[in-house]
Amino acid sequence: MATVAWRRPSTALWLTSLSIVSPSLQGYGATSNFTEWFNVTEFPQEQPANVSLYLHQALRVAGPDIYPHFEHRCIRSQVYPELGNLAQADGFVTPIRPFDSLFFVGSAYVSSWAIDTGAGLLLIDTQDNPEEVQKVILPGLEYFGYSGSDIAAVIITHEHADHYGGARYLQDNFGTPIYASEKAWDGMANDTIAPKGLIPPTRNLTIEDGESLTIGNTTISFVSTPGHTPGTMSFFFPVYDLGASHLAAIYGGGGVPSKAEAKDEQITSFEKFSNRARELGADVLLAPHQTQDGSLWKFDLLRHRPCGPYNCDEANPFVIGNDAYLRYLKTMEICVRLQAARDGQFLSL
Repeated sequence: MATVAWRRPSTALWLTSLSIVSPSLQGYGATSNFTEWFNVTEFPQEQPANVSLYLHQALRVAGPDIYPHFEHRCIRSQVYPELGNLAQADGFVTPIRPFDSLFFVGSAYVSSWAIDTGAGLLLIDTQDNPEEVQKVILPGLEYFGYSGSDIAAVIITHEHADHYGGARYLQDNFGTPIYASEKAWDGMANDTIAPKGLIPPTRNLTIEDGESLTIGNTTISFVSTPGHTPGTMSFFFPVYDLGASHLAAIYGGGGVPSKAEAKDEQITSFEKFSNRARELGADVLLAPHQTQDGSLWKFDLLRHRPCGPYNCDEANPFVIGNDAYLRYLKTMEICVRLQAARDGQFLSL
């Protein structure tokens, strides 16, 4: 077979070809603007021995199945926080029904879940602002034949605006009852980091630690888990996959807080929630952000899941089993200890 020597085309032809192949390559080879690059994250007070201890301990606990969550919380979010932020950039997500009566109606930045209880929808978190309710949540509900008036109640996981920002809109336009912990209500009323002009929901219904809420055929069991914020609330509820029963768990705030005292609280909360998850047999991982449960990738698997009318050839990717869920929580707990070691903080636990 004859070989032909390759000759680089002229510069003009080369650049023209690049622009035809992909507009994104038009800047290929351009001079870098290093002022736009993120800097190396430095930890001047780092405790090297403890960092090594916790990093590898978390890796072992995670195992191959929980590794993506280990990588995100223990490494990417700590050593490359800008990449952690990019992983949950603003963006639209096609609404999807991962379980028989559970719907995702959120965005790429923050999740919103809706449960059909048979007596109305129970909405978990309300996006960042009223506009996102109108552009994300309500169209998501309409995708499945619902409307805002079908929302029987809202649960706020914690007092950060990206989770409660749309709640006031739902109150004002649909009279929707809003549930949150006492400390979350306090935090929403006095949120100094909320976007300017955002109006928090009017204080409404309070959730207590250990309390249960039943709407229609669905009972939510709550566990107070301070740490990420003082008012973070986590919970369990049943879900069904083609009729097969499972127990979903949502840990209300997985981001690691900056203060040592809050890290101590979060470690205690992970242990507390883990004990309850073990007792109840929680086997489904859901979260308030898609970076914390891998939901975007699991949605793609679900959309291409080979199923008949009564069964599927592949398992539901959200069902990870109780052992894996407990290892997930333990990994997250160790990541908190790891962040403290990187920051040079000494914890009491």
